[in-house]
Amino acid sequence: MLKLCILVPAKDEELVIGRTIESILRAGVKPEDIHIVDDGSSDRTYEIAKSYGVWVMRNEKNVGKAHSIALAVQHFQLLWHYDLISLMDADTRVDENYFNAAWARFESDENVTVVCGRVKSVPRNWLTAYRCYVYFVTHLVYKKGQSAMGVITVAPGCAATYRTSIFSELRWDNDTLVEDADVTVQIHLKKLGTIAYEHDAVVHTQDPKTLHDYTKQMHRWYVGAWQIVQKYKLLFGTKKINLETMLLMGEGLLFSIAAALLPLWLVLFPRKAFLVLSIDWLWMMTMCVVAGIVEKRKDVVLYAPIFQLIRYIDCLTLICGFWSINIRRKKISGWFFVNRYTEEVQ
Repeated sequence: MLKLCILVPAKDEELVIGRTIESILRAGVKPEDIHIVDDGSSDRTYEIAKSYGVWVMRNEKNVGKAHSIALAVQHFQLLWHYDLISLMDADTRVDENYFNAAWARFESDENVTVVCGRVKSVPRNWLTAYRCYVYFVTHLVYKKGQSAMGVITVAPGCAATYRTSIFSELRWDNDTLVEDADVTVQIHLKKLGTIAYEHDAVVHTQDPKTLHDYTKQMHRWYVGAWQIVQKYKLLFGTKKINLETMLLMGEGLLFSIAAALLPLWLVLFPRKAFLVLSIDWLWMMTMCVVAGIVEKRKDVVLYAPIFQLIRYIDCLTLICGFWSINIRRKKISGWFFVNRYTEEVQ
């Protein structure tokens, strides 16, 4: 029987770390199999985590999320004592069946070395409603398709479980802002096994509640994505991960540029631009209704009319990330912190 442990990197997470640990315990994991690494927090993250009787390691100085994971794995000697390591963020709340679903996927296929779960957004406001819609479409269309073709581009940091047998083959570097995407690409390039998506492994994550935090998070994701493309030269090569990356990032960039020029299209070709915009709006409204029904989220339908505006912001942010990394060649690093808040899953 495969033995599983949990590893949670945390920095200034006193508002959410307790809820995260409680959800892990309710899912059937024993305290001695839960490991927290406090990366130089200035709040009560360490004390709160210790109060649950779990293993807690503290970095006196902030070393970054990726290095914290690598240090904790070595400190707790997880590769010697466990078969599986489940990574999650400090704001992640797991469903009670999360670990069983992930564990069963490993048991059923020895070629599977990473299992990524299905992420849901904690309800809060119009931004979290939009993120719920995005997660729904992403998992319905992209994740299932990528899993079937063996080209999952990101095993999300909030919901990914690894076989310890491949962990030592991975480099946990801080030279990109998205350590989860970085190690995912490494697994593909090093041919370390199959990355599978498990629909029944559900987690709830706390998404930004303010536009400032939202754009900051999207900037980190897009900058990190372009850093990965540049670091591993993913726009060159014929491997499946190269082709999938070229398709996703190329499509995203072209769509974003077209969207950014929307005011110009409306001036030059008002009728055609309005027709395209109307069709796109109707498609999004339809998907929002489907997402609202399936996820039982009335707020997704309620706020759907403004989702195109948020997507417009996404497009501008993607272009800014491309410009910073590929044109200006900026070096961007560090732990990008999004403000947490007390909120229960509804």
